[in-house]
Amino acid sequence: MGVETSEHGRGQADLAEQYPDLPDYYHIPLSETIDRAKQAQTTGSVVIVFYTDPHHKLGGNQLRAAAAVKHAAKALSSDCMVIGGDIMENGPKIEVLLAQSELMDAIRMQGCPAFPMRGNHDDNSIEDFRLKIKGANNVIFPVEAYMDIYRSLDGTVSFDKGNESGLYYYYDIPVKKTRIVMLNSVDVLYKVKADGMLQQNGQWEYAFSDRQVDWFEHKVFDFSDIPDGDKWKVVIFSHLPIIQRGVKGYVDGEVENGEKIWKVIKTNRNQVVACLFGHVHIDQVLYQDGIPLISTLNAVSYRNYAESPDRTVGTASETAFDLISIDCSKGELRMTRFGAGEDRIVIFEV
Repeated sequence: MGVETSEHGRGQADLAEQYPDLPDYYHIPLSETIDRAKQAQTTGSVVIVFYTDPHHKLGGNQLRAAAAVKHAAKALSSDCMVIGGDIMENGPKIEVLLAQSELMDAIRMQGCPAFPMRGNHDDNSIEDFRLKIKGANNVIFPVEAYMDIYRSLDGTVSFDKGNESGLYYYYDIPVKKTRIVMLNSVDVLYKVKADGMLQQNGQWEYAFSDRQVDWFEHKVFDFSDIPDGDKWKVVIFSHLPIIQRGVKGYVDGEVENGEKIWKVIKTNRNQVVACLFGHVHIDQVLYQDGIPLISTLNAVSYRNYAESPDRTVGTASETAFDLISIDCSKGELRMTRFGAGEDRIVIFEV
């Protein structure tokens, strides 16, 4: 028994040395999660870390989650990280901007790009509503978000040229013949009216703009200048579900032009792997027209539904993110969960 304790002690010490920036209650769960994710990988797998709805506050526990995300991404030689929106919790504009930058700075790393998406909380318009201020003093406009956390992706991703502050873009992994698409489901018109208030409020009004729909149809699925373009696959991320039929959780209004986006997806279904999203704060997998729609649990430590797992700050369950491995030859998408929730296997058409 003494030898076993000693061996266990050395294991704990090794993990503490391996994860010096993480609390000890992350060490074993993270190591075990990475081991399971490695077993899920096959030669040529597309590997993505999906971390969504952190609702980060300055100095909050999501900084621990961000450090864990980076350790996992490095250990798995991940192709990219996707941060699925609702990056920060709402509040005074300066604090929210600082929190947004703090979390993105904490999660970025060399060799594995981090791709943020626009969530409905990310324009911070709810703060003026909460304070009953008839204005837009606390709103984070798309051009501000672009300058703060998206502009660093210039040259790495393909934005809609001339409309970079639309905040939608894609990233190509040529060696794996895969295109990763980040849509903006809160692509509303940010216009301030004469009374100082927004014409549309991104907290409650959701849309894919006509321009984004056109870009999605004619740019995302245009592989004409790529050798073997017909063999490429497309993985689509959005904060809100593109369509909401059958979706559980925070289903609080259709996304304008969602059906148009879905029509493009159906037209190109032979190339689409899956559509992944956050926002609803619950895990689920459903199929529309044979295409998987997958939501991932909120990273923030909220348990919003009885069927969701318990969340306890000070344990690994205080957060949640998925380590995704996609095997296009088998039509298999494996999601290995760190934190609250369970691993999942999703099948798609090849």
